[in-house]
Amino acid sequence: MDFEEALKSEDLQKIMSKAASRFVKQLDADEIYTCKLNALWKATESHQEGKCKFTTYLFNGVRQQCISAVKFNNVCSTALSVSSY
Repeated sequence: MDFEEALKSEDLQKIMSKAASRFVKQLDADEIYTCKLNALWKATESHQEGKCKFTTYLFNGVRQQCISAVKFNNVCSTALSVSSY
């Protein structure tokens, strides 16, 4: 499945939204959208048939992207508060 085709898939959109739903309070809508796009891109490029289902791979990829974004935001906000002193 290529990226454009996957992006149009309503089922994959629902899976990505479910994976990102845990991060709604920590990330804004643009950050969540970026996480979804990055995970979808990586999944279409690197998923190998037979190891796991594409949907599982995508779900976990979205979660990982969101976790990385939260960590990045925490590091940036910590750095800003330290430099304010």
